[in-house]
Order: sequence, then structure tokens, then C-alpha cells
Amino acid sequence: MTILTAIGEGDHSRAVVSTAYDLAEAYDDVLLAIHVIPQEDFDEHKQALSSIPNFDKISINQKEQSGADIARKVINESLDGYDRDRVETRGRVGNPADKILAESDHIEPRFIVLGSKRRSPVGKAIFGSTTQQVLLEADHPVVTTATD
Repeated sequence: MTILTAIGEGDHSRAVVSTAYDLAEAYDDVLLAIHVIPQEDFDEHKQALSSIPNFDKISINQKEQSGADIARKVINESLDGYDRDRVETRGRVGNPADKILAESDHIEPRFIVLGSKRRSPVGKAIFGSTTQQVLLEADHPVVTTATD
């Protein structure tokens, strides 16, 4: 089976990666780490490049590869001496919660491992929460780890 984790670019992802990798080792599973680039970030980047000759044709596939590279970088910075054969990375473009849930539906992981920022209930209601949406909609067990 697979352990699925979604990670960001910041230091807060270290705890998420560590927890996910520990689970992958404990269950002798593969760890699939995805980094989701929000659609609006992709659109802004594409718009910024459109004015530069020969750079106006950035594709979602290129941006997804960039997301996979970011995930690999975070894993390399978070884990010492890990089994590289146990880890896969992927990048996605779109709504983070939707992409995490779609990946989960596709691979049917043993666990989904996510970070959870500490926010007030009002903050969650106003700004939403990727972790909250995944917790409510996932068909697989979700493990959360607090990040600050």
C-alpha cells in the first residue's frame, strides 16, 4: 500500500514528512509525497511569463514537474539517510484539497498524512482549511500533525 502526504515549501512540512515516512517504514509501504500548486499561482506565473518572448507557453505538466521537484527538495531537507526507493513525489496544479482527495481516490492509501496549522475557529470559518476539507471528505484514514 501507500502512505500519501501533501507538503508545502516551508519548514512546517518537516514534521509532516517525518510522520509520513515513519508510517511508511512501519507498514513497509511506499511514501507518496505531493506538492499542490494552487491554480491561481499557476495562472499568475503564466500571466507574468506571457510578456517574455519564448516563455509564454508554460504548461500544467511543467508546473506539476516543478511541484514534484519541490516535494523532493522538502523530503531531502527533512529526512536523513532515508530509503529513496520507498519515496515517490508528484506535483499537482489546482485546488489543494481537491487534488489531495483525487490522488487519494486514485491510489487508495493506507493513510493520508497532513499538517494542521493552529487557527482559531473564526479563522478556519473565514479562510477555510485544506486539512479540514480533507478530514471531512476523505474515504481513507487521515493523520494530522500540528505545524506552526
